[in-house]
Amino acid sequence: MTSSQHKNIAVFIYQAFMALLSMVARILGLVSGSASLKERLGFYSRADREKLSIGYNVWLHAASAGEVNAISPFCQAFRKAKPEAKIILTTTSPSGKKIALEKGVADSVFLAPLDMSGPLKRAFQAFRPVMVLVAETEFWPNWLFRTGHNGLPLLLINGRISDRSFPSYMRFKALFSPALNCFGLCLVQTKGDLEKLSALGVSEKRIMVAGQMKYDLVTPDITAVEKFGKDLGLERKDILFTLGSLREGEDDLLLPLVSRLLDLSGDVKLVIAPRHLKNAVVFQEKLKGLGVAAALRSEMEKSPGAKRVIVLDTLGELSLAYALSRAAFVGGTLVPVGGHNVMEPALGSVPVCFGPFTQNVGEAALALVQSGGGVEIQEPSELTGVFKNFLEEVAAKEAGVKGFNAVNAMRGATDRTVAQVLKHWPINNKA
Repeated sequence: MTSSQHKNIAVFIYQAFMALLSMVARILGLVSGSASLKERLGFYSRADREKLSIGYNVWLHAASAGEVNAISPFCQAFRKAKPEAKIILTTTSPSGKKIALEKGVADSVFLAPLDMSGPLKRAFQAFRPVMVLVAETEFWPNWLFRTGHNGLPLLLINGRISDRSFPSYMRFKALFSPALNCFGLCLVQTKGDLEKLSALGVSEKRIMVAGQMKYDLVTPDITAVEKFGKDLGLERKDILFTLGSLREGEDDLLLPLVSRLLDLSGDVKLVIAPRHLKNAVVFQEKLKGLGVAAALRSEMEKSPGAKRVIVLDTLGELSLAYALSRAAFVGGTLVPVGGHNVMEPALGSVPVCFGPFTQNVGEAALALVQSGGGVEIQEPSELTGVFKNFLEEVAAKEAGVKGFNAVNAMRGATDRTVAQVLKHWPINNKA
């Protein structure tokens, strides 16, 4: 059997399976009446459809809150370059939709349709896109096929394929190769991402290394930062350390260190932010079991008084905590996840600490370590010593400036991406 036949069979099996699931999902939607499920099935209100019926729509898809934050600079820059265009953003997760709405990232925000014929057909009819953009690793085969069949420009922006997921893509290469070849251009973060896409059968002529848009994040508004500090009850003498984006498993490694971190100085306060908000109460209970009283950020107004440990259970405030910190630890790095955004605190001139698992942010982690603005630890117990070194404000500021300079030098991915997207803008091409 030829390679082409293998691909055809793989695509047929996937589409048949998803068609069956589509019927089940449709029945569940009729039964439950859930608004979110209706969105995922491609059913939108008359008001939404009327709003979407005017102008040039760009359909941009991102998975969750992290991806939405990463593409925010692109959305802002693209809207300036093409004010006549409207961005319709879809997200896989409800948290992504929530933060997109709060930040005003797009003109319209919906949960993404399921990768099935019916929901996709209805979504394309409602959205009327003139261009489709996919962020990072959202490779839904039917979605990509339908975009290609509709003759729409399809671009991957801020694209990446993690070391962890790459073997799975290769295992199902017969399905993903034809799907990924629907992209007219793949703008990826690193040379390694280029090589992985090439191995999956995408021509290198259609892949360009544009860099990571995470480097182009805008630092938080100073007024919002000050208000957040006031809400936390921070005083001028306080020394705030933030443990951000902690994954499952990292809590068991780091929460036992909280008492030691507090013992570094009576002025030390901690913000602890789980990667997934559902774990906030779990973190609070674990701290209680360790003899540490911790307040949930959302309940601080209900329980006034000095709080030395705050568990962040709100969306969109981690960057504010980083901005107020003397130093920060970024999670997803002490467990084999690959690391979360080590650039975010660095862009606020805050020294950054992280573990050894930084595959997803390796370029930035290396630059931070080499500049002196970041510290990589191998064992959780090392964190206490790192934060102890940054009790001294002068030392922290010096390291923070070095980290900022290192990351700032790597910026520019947003401008490169916007320039490439504009080259594929179909309205200009027809002019």
